[in-house]
Amino acid sequence: MPRNGADPRTRILNAARTEFATYGLAGARIDRIAKSASASKERLYAYYSDKKQLFLEVLELNLREFASDAVLTDHDVPAFAGALFDHAVQHGDHLRMIDWARLETDGTWLPALEVMLGYRDEQVRRIRLAQAAGRVDASWEPAQLMTLVFGIASAWVHEPGVVLTNSGGSDSVAIAARRANVIRAIERLIAPSAEPAIN
Repeated sequence: MPRNGADPRTRILNAARTEFATYGLAGARIDRIAKSASASKERLYAYYSDKKQLFLEVLELNLREFASDAVLTDHDVPAFAGALFDHAVQHGDHLRMIDWARLETDGTWLPALEVMLGYRDEQVRRIRLAQAAGRVDASWEPAQLMTLVFGIASAWVHEPGVVLTNSGGSDSVAIAARRANVIRAIERLIAPSAEPAIN
């Protein structure tokens, strides 16, 4: 009977997500993935021609989950930033996969790249709608603002002192304070201003 009731391909994908997030493309080992998935290497290669194909499928799966998990709705950019922060905290492996892809592939990530670009373009469109509704400072160029929102929401995931010491990684009080600071920063960022933004 399949482990946890999952079919072999699902078990392989789940095992590969952990392996690639931990070791990257170069450091990952097919034998470890197969063993963790309770599957043979032959079964794995029946689904995926090579390790890179499996890596790219995991990357695309992660990005599709991200794109459905954190979406700008009701013109509420601070709430959107909070959702981005929550995803970064709960799915740090997704951000690590993006880092590995940036470092270890040649940039031909399609269709994973198409997923991310489509997601970004849709959120930028929604920022424009929020500006038209008077909820966001209209002096911001929407694509530039989107980048800043991402950067602020993921700041603690990438800040060297936090990353190297893993400080507050499981401290619910610290996480709640960081989330509140993200929302506060975004509220200030999008508030109407007399000064034009620098694009």
